[in-house]
This record gives sequence, structure tokens and C-alpha cells, in this order.
Amino acid sequence: MKLIKLFIIFFLVLSCQEETFEVSEKLTYKESLSLRLSIQSIKKIKNLVAKTDSDYRISGVIPSELCFDFKYPISVQYNNSSVLNISSFSQFVELILSETPELHMTGIGFPFTVVMSSDNSEQVISSETSFETLIESCGYGTLTFEEIKNVYATCFDFNYPISIIINGTTYTFNSENDAVLLAAAFTQKVVSFNFIYPFSIKYTANNQNANVPDYYTFTNIIAGCN
Repeated sequence: MKLIKLFIIFFLVLSCQEETFEVSEKLTYKESLSLRLSIQSIKKIKNLVAKTDSDYRISGVIPSELCFDFKYPISVQYNNSSVLNISSFSQFVELILSETPELHMTGIGFPFTVVMSSDNSEQVISSETSFETLIESCGYGTLTFEEIKNVYATCFDFNYPISIIINGTTYTFNSENDAVLLAAAFTQKVVSFNFIYPFSIKYTANNQNANVPDYYTFTNIIAGCN
């Protein structure tokens, strides 16, 4: 298992204390891996993708029913920076089905509220880290250490250099060892994490390179590792 993969995904799944905010606070749009993993899970649960479509495989056990629904309206941001308000789940499904590599959802406006399917209780999601905690508890996507170790060990490797942004600071890795050294020395609480796109990976199965221009592509790659 390459340590760089564990290190990078580790930052993706760290949780922080829930933030407080005023209801009237302006929405903040963030690129959201959690949104993409939620969309992938909706596709599987609602049979929106053919079972033979390996592009949307997600490791682990995916629930047979949705764990939560958004309390509408919500606002999403597309890869061309446009923002769209979504008023219902049916509209959300229509948008999911109409996505293309050229035009797709990449982010969501924080804060938003979700309604839990188990008891109709509501949760306010104020940041990407709290969104990550929610989808991890729901079983959406590959978000546990053991799954990461099992799934990515034979899936892909990164082509260096790659750069990431942690807590607003950019770090560039010219090798796996650079990431290992940072992981060992990093003591801050992680409140924000993102890749700097584009970067490229190499599949271990066929030694082929693949370009990763954005979150949409990277999420499909992660979901396709099985």
C-alpha cells in the first residue's frame, strides 16, 4: 500500500467540531468530494446506472435505501462556476442524469440541512468536514482506513509532482517520501483540504496514465476502484 494514498485520503475523512452560524449567513460554495460520493450512491441506490457500468462502482456495502435527503432548496455549483438552486429530489435526479464530463456538479452551498430517513430528524451541515462525517456514517463511498488500504493498494499510483491545499496552505510533493514526511510532522487540525488540478495517475493493472482534471473525474476514478 502506497503511503501517499493513505495520507491524502486520510485528510479527506478527518472530522472537526460542528460549527455554528447564523441562519441568514451567506452560502459558501466549496468543491465537495462528499457531494460527488453522495451522487454516486444515489445512482446505485436508485438504479440510475446500469449494473454493468464499472465507472460507478463503489466499494463497501451501499444501503438499499437513501440514508438522508436534502432539505430543499439547496444550491449547487457547476464546473463552469454557475450556481443552480434545486427545489426537489426529483429535480436533483434530473440534474444527475443530465451530467456530462463537460458540465457537472462540483460543489454545494454551505450551510444546508439534511433530513435523516431513519427518524425524519434534521441535521445542519455547515462544512465539508461535517458532510464527510455524514456520508461516512451512512456508508456512502470508501471512507474507512481498512477500505482504503484494501481498495487503493492495487488500483492506481500518483504521477509526481502533485500539489494539495491544507488549511489554505499549498504543499507540493515531488515524491511519496515528501508526503510521508509531511504526515509525520503535521500537527494542525485539518479544516480544509483540496487537490490542485490537474494531476495524473497511473493504473497499476495496465500501467496506463490517466489525466485527472477535476473532482468529477477523480470521484469516478475512486468509485471505479474495486
